[in-house]
Amino acid sequence: MKKALILGGGFAGTTTAYLLEREGWECTILEKEDHLGGGCRTFFYGGHPFTYGPRVYYGYSDKVFRWLDSFVNIRRFPFELLSYIEEEQRFFSYPIHEADIPKMKNCDQIIKELESCDNSKEPKDFEEYWINKVGPSLYNMFVNQYSKKMWMIDSNKTFDIFKWSAKDKPIETGSKEAYKGSYIGYPVPIDGYNSYFDQMTSNIKLVLGENIKQVSLEDKSVKLTDGTTLKGDILISTIPVDELCAYQLGELPYAGRDFQVFVLPCKQVFPGDVRFCHYTGKEPYTRITEFKKITYYEAEDSLLVAEFPSHANKLYPYLTKKNVKIVDQYLNLLPENIFSIGRLGTYKYSTIEQTIVQAFDAFAKITGKSLDGMEDEFFGIGDTSLLTKSRRENTATKERVRG
Repeated sequence: MKKALILGGGFAGTTTAYLLEREGWECTILEKEDHLGGGCRTFFYGGHPFTYGPRVYYGYSDKVFRWLDSFVNIRRFPFELLSYIEEEQRFFSYPIHEADIPKMKNCDQIIKELESCDNSKEPKDFEEYWINKVGPSLYNMFVNQYSKKMWMIDSNKTFDIFKWSAKDKPIETGSKEAYKGSYIGYPVPIDGYNSYFDQMTSNIKLVLGENIKQVSLEDKSVKLTDGTTLKGDILISTIPVDELCAYQLGELPYAGRDFQVFVLPCKQVFPGDVRFCHYTGKEPYTRITEFKKITYYEAEDSLLVAEFPSHANKLYPYLTKKNVKIVDQYLNLLPENIFSIGRLGTYKYSTIEQTIVQAFDAFAKITGKSLDGMEDEFFGIGDTSLLTKSRRENTATKERVRG
């Protein structure tokens, strides 16, 4: 029986293990935490379910949505975002909405700047990209300080890649829903995605709470800090790609988060369909999430989680041309039958949908088999141009899923 050694027990690792096990592979997952799920793991405080950071599912693939829904039953819901602008002394919708502009103190100047925006220019950096899109006033209100705070940087000129920002339509019209045209939701079960990870690994050997001391790419083995050595015919890694390669080309930078969990004595804090809010100014936190608005947990009080930028963990890759080039060099170092996938394994700002697709892609490369073309369902964030064909071909299927 062929053996697969999988590093990391999040969506990428557990899904790949499940798919390979069904094909007769003996799979072992090595996870440094004492639980599966990574940042999507549900925990509880005062009875309230929460995750470290909101893990709302959003994506564009009918196939991937149906896959996940078949295991954890996704509740779909409308989704709106708010950003607090301190100098305006109020919240506004985000993405920036045309209906809010007349309410802004500097309305006339903002309109002039929008009229003079030149989107034909090829921006050199993140700052120039946004100023070209919305003008300096809206950039300073919504993006400038928030981005510097989020990434812990002094200048937004640091970033020379900005497709991940996904704001080809920076000023929204119509409804104030975010990620229009996508599937948005969260599991119905109180433990969120936890049961998905359990179902993926019901026939998988799990080694939890163990740290890696050394990875041998040549013989596809891993030595643990307790001296144990694990080996496979193939190695599938979801750990940081620079760590996998022993930092041969240097360590890649990440932004992380510290989290503060607190409960307030009221049934609901945020209005309507708002699930979390961004804070764009000098506040030390970037986002506050009200988890009842995501989990639909019922209680007389409400749990919120505030996020503070830090270097305590690796959550967000710094997408610059220099770093992407280093990642490509790292991936080229990998011998045959070693696969680096997931957000950390590819150094990409991946969604749950995209991460699941990476698992199907790895499965297809390993086995030569395609499962309903799932490996091709990699839609970009905000890439609504991909929706037309998918929606037209799958209208009947989608209506069945919605029902």
